[in-house]
Amino acid sequence: MLVSEHQREGLSDPVHRWRLASCRDLMSVRVTELRAAQGTRSIAEARYLDGHPALVPDAVRTWDEQLGSSEGLADLASRFTELDGVGPAEPLDPDAVSARTAVLLADHVEPAKATALEKLGGGERAIRIAMGWLRAKMTAQATATNGAGATSTAAVNCTVPKNLGQGR
Repeated sequence: MLVSEHQREGLSDPVHRWRLASCRDLMSVRVTELRAAQGTRSIAEARYLDGHPALVPDAVRTWDEQLGSSEGLADLASRFTELDGVGPAEPLDPDAVSARTAVLLADHVEPAKATALEKLGGGERAIRIAMGWLRAKMTAQATATNGAGATSTAAVNCTVPKNLGQGR
């Protein structure tokens, strides 16, 4: 697979290995996000649209193609990291997609509920819904930050090698 000695040297380069691992991890996050968004759409269609699709057939087809393409790229990135000797990815949380789906659903539904109630004269109830939604978002954000105030990135390892910007 390797064509030149220069390419073999690249395998031991920490920047090369970091870039491969980052690509693999980011593609994994992308697939998780796409699956969560698809789950969110399915739940919203069932609950609020009486099972009718929210997307026109061409958009559904495009969505499916994008998901398939992203899954293929994620698999390819994972295989490249294996071939180049990069350590395995951290195992994904099996509940990651369903947890993200719940967050995305709340992010779409709760503001819509509050807006509808406000327009119908239910301002007090709308404020309670909006405050509950914001409180949940703020609690999740506080949970995701560590003691130094940096946001946790459990799904993606974003530790940059010290020599990333330096020439060879």
